[in-house]
Amino acid sequence: MAMARLAVSLPCNAAEAGESTFWLGVIAFGKQADALAKHQKGDLVSVAGNMQLNQWTGQDGGTQQGYQVVADSVISARTVRPGGKAGQRGQATDALRRAQQPSRDEYDQRPPFDDETPF
Repeated sequence: MAMARLAVSLPCNAAEAGESTFWLGVIAFGKQADALAKHQKGDLVSVAGNMQLNQWTGQDGGTQQGYQVVADSVISARTVRPGGKAGQRGQATDALRRAQQPSRDEYDQRPPFDDETPF
């Protein structure tokens, strides 16, 4: 079993730099745990699995909550880290590049249906 916390950058207009960090817990078992344990701070990693919302009582007595993914898949995407050396690009890096390219659907501005509401 391996556990980690991933920092996910999200666009945020209210943030000073235009983005905010969302922290996501990850738990993995078996081969996925071995893959997760090989990563270091700053490595690019892609994790897929079931997301859970956990709630607990904090030290101040208030209710806390956080998200956690039970990993079905952990894919390494080695990149250049600040102060580190270059690695190889992995599947997750290619997937990120494809996701950032506009899809054909973004160009089609027509409404999806011309029919009136049936009820």
